[in-house]
Amino acid sequence: MNVSSKVPVPFNGLSVLEYLSTRFAYLSEATWSQYLRDGRISCQGVLLDVTCPVARGDTIRCELPDFEAPIVNFDYTIVYEDEWLLGINKPAGLRVHSGGKFVHANLIYHLRHVHEPPYPEANLVNRLDADTSGLVLLARDKSVLSQLMRQFAEGLVGKRYLAVVAGRPTPGHGTIDLPLGPVQDSRVPRFGVDRAEGKTALTHYKTVRELSRDFTLLELHPETGRTHQLRVHLAAMGHPIAGDALYTMNDDDYLRFRRTPQPQSILQRQALHSHQLEFFHPRLQTTCTLTAPLAPDLAEFIGSTEAIDR
Repeated sequence: MNVSSKVPVPFNGLSVLEYLSTRFAYLSEATWSQYLRDGRISCQGVLLDVTCPVARGDTIRCELPDFEAPIVNFDYTIVYEDEWLLGINKPAGLRVHSGGKFVHANLIYHLRHVHEPPYPEANLVNRLDADTSGLVLLARDKSVLSQLMRQFAEGLVGKRYLAVVAGRPTPGHGTIDLPLGPVQDSRVPRFGVDRAEGKTALTHYKTVRELSRDFTLLELHPETGRTHQLRVHLAAMGHPIAGDALYTMNDDDYLRFRRTPQPQSILQRQALHSHQLEFFHPRLQTTCTLTAPLAPDLAEFIGSTEAIDR
């Protein structure tokens, strides 16, 4: 398997080994070191060794062996289906499309090639982070795909999320209006508040109920759809989503977290669930509202926080 990666600004000057093991932490430093020694990593046709520095804009090419398929949870459910659309309730841990070693271990591949019956024409209308559960909408018709993607782009789709956050947001309802952009000096791809050059991002929130252990269940209505918008907005408020390691740790701690096996716990991902989508069906010419029941691990986590005070 051949993959390539362009070096972003924050990694300028690092050794190629530091770059690969930091940027692509799903493989260990020892594994990347072995690939370098095996002559699998190059830049502009020149093989690299572990000490070679990388510069911003370099394209690093990697000839990787075929990965053993990672074990993922394919326990998704179809909550809506017609001849033009599919609505899927996705579990946390399942990526919606391929990336890295998840060439086949992802939702879209599984629907097209493994599911019985298969859906070879399915295309993603919206996307969720791997560790976010809930509704994913797929189109089975190119015209419908185009029209629905336009609705998402123009902010015409009603989106409702549920999230468990740390602390007690005050006031209990309101709007977060903070522009977002990529964090330029981070060694971990992430987003943050960028008042100078960021894109407009609006999130409406309201408290559903206060939980014990200083957690709160919120309902979130993003008006825009920026990458990691809900996670960044809530962290910026001082109430990060429970279990969200990326937006509660600095670079070093997060990279250490990714490389270290974690003890079993009820919740092993961010407590964020895409609960409802409301959109205009291009073929049926009516408003559709799809709902995905709360994921079992998140329901169990909410139950455990409530049980403390009983």
